[in-house]
Amino acid sequence: MIDVETAGHGLADDAVIEIGSVDLDLTTGRIFDPRETLVDPGGVSITPGARRVHRISDEMLAGAPDFATARAAFGGASVYAAQRASFDRSRLKLPGAWLCTYKLALRAFPGVRAHGLQSLVKYVPLDLSDVAEQLKGSNPHRALYDALCTAVLLRRIAAELLPRCRDAADFLVRAERVSAEPALLARLRFGRHKNVPIAEVPLDYLEWLIREPGMDADALFTARHQVGLRERTALAAMARPMPLGA
Repeated sequence: MIDVETAGHGLADDAVIEIGSVDLDLTTGRIFDPRETLVDPGGVSITPGARRVHRISDEMLAGAPDFATARAAFGGASVYAAQRASFDRSRLKLPGAWLCTYKLALRAFPGVRAHGLQSLVKYVPLDLSDVAEQLKGSNPHRALYDALCTAVLLRRIAAELLPRCRDAADFLVRAERVSAEPALLARLRFGRHKNVPIAEVPLDYLEWLIREPGMDADALFTARHQVGLRERTALAAMARPMPLGA
């Protein structure tokens, strides 16, 4: 599990200011080898919004290693996992497979009211007891804090989804594929059916989403998936033999 905090700019102008990671053994559930470092942003200023979120000041970064030096300490893993992994992957550019716990949590816990990391901690809920000592003195949106929570989340996701897979290797293959696809939303994030469970959104609205040009990739992927699911359900119902005497 890995997490970065940044100066808060767009990708082309951003700078990583903290990296945190922890390892997870999917077989045993053990979380170990916590690592964290602040990073010299190389003259990039921290935006006020970013500072309010992670509470990292310019003074805290004095004497921190540069990005290349800091990044090297986190390389070499075959699999990385992060909440909204596209953000961390785009900043770190570390080679290897990447798993997105946000997209996986949407599959594992579609009924949870929100799928941000701290929302999942609260609403799944996640048991943080075995990492509680490492969380002390820190706060959400610090790199190691979020990496630890993400490790507990992935462990809980695996407990939910591994029984549907042949083994841990099959789970990782499937998880990487899901992480590379658009998100399968539990609810739409806009429009007249915003926040309605996707199974309750009318079919004609889903079909309109599919036809609409320039539609958000997650919404389009979700609409196509839901329409296909309903079509398969209808065909299965038609194929069932009619009870005698009906």
